[in-house]
Amino acid sequence: MKKIILSMFTCLSLATTAQTLTYANSSPAWGNRPYFTSQCDSSGITPGASGAGASWNFTPTNLHSPKTYTTSNTLPGVAEYSSANVSVFSSSTNISYYNSDANSLKYYGGSLTIGAIGVKLVYSNPSIYAQYPMSLSSSTTSTPTGSITIGGAISGTFTGNATVTATGTGTLTLPLKTFTDVVRLTTVQNLNATLTIGVGSLNTVTDDYYSTSASKAPIFSIQSSTISSTIGGTSAQTITTIQTNYDVVGVNSISKPEIELSVYPNPTSSFVNFSTVSKEATKVIAYDMTGKLVATEVLEMGKAKMNLINLSSGMYIYHVVDKNNLVLKSDKFNVSK
Repeated sequence: MKKIILSMFTCLSLATTAQTLTYANSSPAWGNRPYFTSQCDSSGITPGASGAGASWNFTPTNLHSPKTYTTSNTLPGVAEYSSANVSVFSSSTNISYYNSDANSLKYYGGSLTIGAIGVKLVYSNPSIYAQYPMSLSSSTTSTPTGSITIGGAISGTFTGNATVTATGTGTLTLPLKTFTDVVRLTTVQNLNATLTIGVGSLNTVTDDYYSTSASKAPIFSIQSSTISSTIGGTSAQTITTIQTNYDVVGVNSISKPEIELSVYPNPTSSFVNFSTVSKEATKVIAYDMTGKLVATEVLEMGKAKMNLINLSSGMYIYHVVDKNNLVLKSDKFNVSK
């Protein structure tokens, strides 16, 4: 009888652990492999059930706006986000800055687009996006403050509040795969801004569905945002995104062991050479410090020569990837002219 009871408690403990978000299984970190998302039809899609044992079944349609997200460490040159230690970006207009550690994930802002309106946020006091560990009903509230720029012309400061809650645990079913260890995080953020012209507000509600074994990034997300200002009116949108490679995502989206790589000359003014004996490496991808893709070169016989003549002086990030875009090596080079 004691063995049966012990076995029951052991199974319960394993089930609880499997649906708990931690730094190790959900927080973005330097060296994570790129992941891919597409926006899909949000018509009629709702977050679904809450609580334990929830079952979420989504059939995304009309996939569009594909993006490749890369995670890098925040390097010198982004002074506005000096408190951050990692960034996640697909372009210079879609980039987020975080401070990620074993205890929490703090959001320090970045650039995003709501409708046709570009928004830049710089947090002096961050929003807490996760407080680890997070299991069902875990919740934390923060009071973000900072500066906002709307449409590149209207600027100001903001105060607000943000709450993130683990609102459900259960099973996520998509057309090609089912995930049984999913935690849904619901993040509600309300910001009120005093602008150079009038006042404004930004309100977002995001439901992120994380598989604790499959990927550090959400497998599926639903985000509703509303931005308004006394001069620009109101713009609202609901965006639903899905990891387009969800049927093959690996454990926690981590990179493979680093390969040996020679990068020379570094610093350089015109060209940089990459050389490796790795048979897996297929290409080199370079980004500037805003997350903008600046160059891509195919590795032939383990070698590539990247033309930097048109690049400005500064620091750049590179990733060497395999045929599946799995990161084999990441670092930086400097252009000096």
